[in-house]
Amino acid sequence: MGNLVSKSFVKIVTASVLVAATFSLSACTSSGGGNVRNGLPSTQGATVDRVLNPNPQGETLGQGPVRVALLAPLSIPGAASLVAAELKNGAAMAMQDFGQNNIQLVIKDTKGQAADAQTAAGQAISEGASLIVGPLFAANVSAASAMTLPSRVPMLAFSTDTTVAKRNVYLFSFTPQADTSRILKYAADTGKRSIVAFLPVNAEGLLREKVARELAGSRNMQIAIFKYERSGDAIEKAIAQAALSVQAADTIYVPEGGPIPNVVLSGLKRSGVTLDGKQVLGSGNWESVKTTDPLVQGAVYPGRDISAFNSFATRYQGIYGTQPGVQAALAYDAVTLASEMARINGKDNPFPQTSLESRNGFRGINGAFRIKSDGTTERGLALYRVINNQGTLLEPAASGFSAY
Repeated sequence: MGNLVSKSFVKIVTASVLVAATFSLSACTSSGGGNVRNGLPSTQGATVDRVLNPNPQGETLGQGPVRVALLAPLSIPGAASLVAAELKNGAAMAMQDFGQNNIQLVIKDTKGQAADAQTAAGQAISEGASLIVGPLFAANVSAASAMTLPSRVPMLAFSTDTTVAKRNVYLFSFTPQADTSRILKYAADTGKRSIVAFLPVNAEGLLREKVARELAGSRNMQIAIFKYERSGDAIEKAIAQAALSVQAADTIYVPEGGPIPNVVLSGLKRSGVTLDGKQVLGSGNWESVKTTDPLVQGAVYPGRDISAFNSFATRYQGIYGTQPGVQAALAYDAVTLASEMARINGKDNPFPQTSLESRNGFRGINGAFRIKSDGTTERGLALYRVINNQGTLLEPAASGFSAY
């Protein structure tokens, strides 16, 4: 099963990279920075002589002629260490499947600290890295980019904070903006006109609020937003403030995952709000929501395309003894993409912008994706409805992208 998935991925990714490579060959320049594409300066086709240090610092996988560095918070305490392990494990699986002879992957620990991420990025560049995969946190991405941008080394990072995205600092993650837009457009298309949203007081909440207000305005929907700090008392206060608005609305939007949707809905019911007939909406964070709760039956949420992920997850569990999350698959896709680009484009200029920003996009474990010149990644998102205690496919994700 795993080999079939791997071969399929190679065929799909190779076809897309070939298209990108054709673009780069027809539009390359002999020096970086002369062209303008999509209104932004371009370094496409620029070649930089990268001498590979024979003794790079960090665990090294593969023996290819192109060096790639993975920056992850391997020694950070707490839950983030599990995410770091997923990044490393997913990358290692991609190396085993595709990268052994195409790239050399050097794994470096950022400790979750901006200063360490910047040091690791600078070290990777001095050792001859042509691409940085990671880091994870927004502050680390910003710090590392201070080293990568002047050196014209592209980065595929895993932060969801789009304020740190820019050309050559690409966020390979799923963004809250795209997630919010997908689910609220669904609400509008199905005739919903009044939404009450419960949003956390943090950067993600602000990003979701901006998209929600703009979309509601363009679709003639009313939206009331209630914010909360992540504490039981604060959530209960937001529920009490929202009760009358929810009673009059047709839709409840709770994008946070974990126990919060269940807490919000049960709190509203205790407050006397009639939930029958109201559409509950979630987000991609709902992969962590308890869907056996009767209050979330019928809820709809956007999520990644898992048609290829399930086979990947089975392989991952067989190797590492645990179920992977989205970060493992993102790292797998990033390293696989790097390997295929290096194989096709060659070691002198393995990752030109025209390849990375192929308008046709690519397809990986998490479905179709397209890296954009503004530093974000457009991804196909499916819609799921909670039926019989589990998320059931309602609308499939886009399987590809137009070249225009």
